[in-house]
Amino acid sequence: MPVLINHKRCNCLPNCFAANVCPKNALYVDRPTNLVTVKAEVCGDCPAPCLNFCDRAALKYAPSLVELDIMARELAGEITVEQAIEERKQVAARLKAEAEAKVAAAAEAELHPIKFTQENFMTEVAQSELPVLVDFWAEWCEPCKQITPILEEFVKTFAGKLKIGKLNVDEEPDIAGQLRVQSIPTLVIFFQGQIADMIVGALPKPQLQARVQRVLEAVAQLQAQQPTKGTAAPPPAAPPSRPAANRPGGVAPSNLPPQPPRRPRGH
Repeated sequence: MPVLINHKRCNCLPNCFAANVCPKNALYVDRPTNLVTVKAEVCGDCPAPCLNFCDRAALKYAPSLVELDIMARELAGEITVEQAIEERKQVAARLKAEAEAKVAAAAEAELHPIKFTQENFMTEVAQSELPVLVDFWAEWCEPCKQITPILEEFVKTFAGKLKIGKLNVDEEPDIAGQLRVQSIPTLVIFFQGQIADMIVGALPKPQLQARVQRVLEAVAQLQAQQPTKGTAAPPPAAPPSRPAANRPGGVAPSNLPPQPPRRPRGH
């Protein structure tokens, strides 16, 4: 809780008991000037015990540093009461606009695939309660660009049922190497940290949607049978007769042995 000092009301010098109890040493007596001084930026979320040991007319609390600045200039006579009120209105309007913009940005972000990186892969993918589709791609890969609008559409189509994101293999080669991704685009669907399906190549939208739907149906069936957490991953959603490169590995990514990074080949 940031505080300021109204020196016109401060009459406890040469000592200041409030400064003596300050847990962060933000409040102190400046000996050269013999004035009680406060480093308001140090106060942070301190519960302000100093207020309990001071005349509240001399030591004032403000909810933020911005409000503290307005209050300080008002006490110093630099601005009138009316000007202080107007400034507070402007600050409130700005904070409201910033909050609304943040909410709008978050809502907009939910309409697009997530960017997966080494930092968020475990949290967003391996620990996700929802199935997660990871698109392994690269800027130079033309087939990757063909499925991008499909995945953008799937974000809305499967909202609340499937998390969708993209992982740039040039930026995150270690993850691609550990999962043995050798060509792109490769789409891997995870559930509870394990591979439920792996799709290599840019499939047309109907085929891709059918594969995704099969995984989601298998997940729903599994959850109906075992609704508690910690259940095993669903069986492969696609027929076992497809090529080996397109067959789910069924291995948790965190348990895979490290593989040397490799540059994926265009499919």
